[in-house]
Amino acid sequence: MSCIRVASFNLKHDSVFARRNRWAVRRELVRQVIEQTRPAILGVQELMPAMREDLRSLLADYSAFGFGRSRNLGGEESAILVSSGNRVCSDSTFWLSRHPNRQGSRAFFAIFPRICTVCEVDLEGIGRRIRVFNTHLDHICGPARTLGARTILQVMHRLNQKEQLPCILMGDMNTGPGSYPIQLLSNNLHQYPDIRLHNLYESLGEDEIFGTYHGFKGRTDRAPIDYIFYSDEFTVERAYIDTTSLEGQYPSDHFPLVAELNLR
Repeated sequence: MSCIRVASFNLKHDSVFARRNRWAVRRELVRQVIEQTRPAILGVQELMPAMREDLRSLLADYSAFGFGRSRNLGGEESAILVSSGNRVCSDSTFWLSRHPNRQGSRAFFAIFPRICTVCEVDLEGIGRRIRVFNTHLDHICGPARTLGARTILQVMHRLNQKEQLPCILMGDMNTGPGSYPIQLLSNNLHQYPDIRLHNLYESLGEDEIFGTYHGFKGRTDRAPIDYIFYSDEFTVERAYIDTTSLEGQYPSDHFPLVAELNLR
């Protein structure tokens, strides 16, 4: 078996309330955390174009894939960063709506368009390709989150019909483990026999699972909302929520979720 490290990390774009937690203050710490973790594949959420340019300068060993969620492909991205040596064979972005290929489309009752980026990656030194999905579900509307999860499953199934590959799904799902979208993915409550996913948290002890959103306060008393799911071809070597901070400064308002996965 061969081991790869992957991570999901909501980077938090700036808002009018950012102040001491604005991106310009945090970006160096973000670089440090990513370089210390050294994931081969990193799914990031809330990536804005200026942040993408910063990461291009700060992380020379990574290439970013994906487009923005707006109609002109600008704005917030759910990008996939892949370390050098690993070759991306294909990449695309689709919208979590009833029309996934319609740029800028959104689910009913969703305030913003929501997207998912998918890459096929040829892993260095392993000689295997895997398919990686990264997403950010709606933050308000439960039905929109359910539609988002169902849309991702539909695209997974369609791609599997062309070629079935080991699969990883990661992202900020904006909902707790007991919610329907997470149960749908964790317990495979769908009609696709070619898709069987496992929730990374199933491999952790109860004391190792805590809130991944902390609002720059480091609090851990909530349920997690960031996830990594993986297909049957993987087993978990190690998994953890990274709580790194520097003198009280956190790289984001979310903790990164990290997994070392063995590929059979």
